[in-house]
Amino acid sequence: MELLGQSFMIMTLGMGLVFVFLFLVIQGIQLSARIIHHIEGDPQDDAPAPAGGDDQARAAAIAVALEIDGSKL
Repeated sequence: MELLGQSFMIMTLGMGLVFVFLFLVIQGIQLSARIIHHIEGDPQDDAPAPAGGDDQARAAAIAVALEIDGSKL
């Protein structure tokens, strides 16, 4: 019985250490995310504007891409 008690104590200690380690990893990731967010700013500030309805510009870009690629339709 003594061996079973010791093994339970070692198992509890190991699981506790894993829990503490995972907690520290999560806190480190959250801290680094806050630091990066503070340095880089809001990611939506640099987001490109949505594509407009300028069909002629889109058609010209496709034509140029096809001409550069050498593809023939």
